[in-house]
Amino acid sequence: MMKKTDVIVIGSGFAGLISAITAAKNGKEVLLMSYGAGTLTIGGGIIDVLGYGDNGNPLAAPDAGLDLVDGAHPYKKVGSLAIAEAIAFFKQIAEEQGYPYVGTLNKMQWIPTATGTLKPTCLVPATMDPSSIAEAQDIMVVGFDYLKDFYPQLVAKNLDKILNLPNKISTAIVKLPFSEGRDVTNLDVARWLDNEEGRKEFIKQLKRAVKPGITIILPPVLGTMPDYTVLESLEKELKCSFVEAAGMPPSITGLRLQKMLISYAKKIGVTIIEKAAINRAIIENGKCIAVETKGLDRVRTYSAESYILATGGFYGGGLIAEPGRVVEPIFNLPVEAPDQQEKWSNEVLFSNQKQPFAQIGINVNSSMQPLNKEGEVVLKNVAVAGRNLSGYDYCFEKSGNGVALASAYCAAMSL
Repeated sequence: MMKKTDVIVIGSGFAGLISAITAAKNGKEVLLMSYGAGTLTIGGGIIDVLGYGDNGNPLAAPDAGLDLVDGAHPYKKVGSLAIAEAIAFFKQIAEEQGYPYVGTLNKMQWIPTATGTLKPTCLVPATMDPSSIAEAQDIMVVGFDYLKDFYPQLVAKNLDKILNLPNKISTAIVKLPFSEGRDVTNLDVARWLDNEEGRKEFIKQLKRAVKPGITIILPPVLGTMPDYTVLESLEKELKCSFVEAAGMPPSITGLRLQKMLISYAKKIGVTIIEKAAINRAIIENGKCIAVETKGLDRVRTYSAESYILATGGFYGGGLIAEPGRVVEPIFNLPVEAPDQQEKWSNEVLFSNQKQPFAQIGINVNSSMQPLNKEGEVVLKNVAVAGRNLSGYDYCFEKSGNGVALASAYCAAMSL
């Protein structure tokens, strides 16, 4: 006879991990079923809540537009109070894990990117705290030889236009001992700086170029672990402030966040099953009674009182586009999408309007339960969190991890 648990969470991305942790903290026995690695290492380790309004203009603060989103938006379903509670919940986890995050709902943080632009966000690890940039008298952009996707001169040139600091932004290149003849990634550099010998060589080279008090902007390479060992070591030796720019995937900041959340989930008793490809859900009388996984050897069945679906959108495989329709493959939940496929996108890809395809997803109520077209709950013991949800364009409004956090927290609290 199969063992029954309190909650099964399907998906190990940010929404899935937050759902599992929230439920476990509420005394539930939680099983997290993971097929892939999630998109944390692609989307990054920062928490965007709301950066731009519907008109495309930047907001003064992450909470400035929360009351203005329309009724279909996940934030409207969750509510401002639960959003604030979710932010506080996440910050407490990070604090307990020794990897505290910086930021509040009432202050927008503008962080540098790998192209020298500024990106609005809400919560960032201390390695990305941009406060020293605003106060800096001198800034140096530091790159690494053979490192792809980060060009110090381009970053410095664009930042100079934005910050208006003529002659105060310089550049430097650190030579790596392993870069000869091949491209280097942020992960290569982060692993190098994890080691004391790598940090010593980095410090040795930079001491020739920097003076105390300068702010150094560099790619996200300050170690692979969810702690501030590398940051604190470099700042102590060089007496400078360091700010990691938001970079291209794979995201080291996302990797750190993923490690932190998995470690915490296991510590509080969440059971994680990896490579669990769910074949189907077993539904009876408007409730899910079990899910099945099919491997090479046999079919396994897992049962729970409640289920949280956090399998992502199109990219993560949580939604699948077929000719004329979009399907959710596990529970076969109704997916809201324009009836005519040619209306799934704007004529202009990079327009000043949200993309219809980005807003395709599952409609839910305030408890994150899936609804049909008539507004009726489809499955009473299933909740949905993260990118599966309809009603928002995370890329346009810069809200991805914020929606994931708030909806995951709300889903687990509603069980």
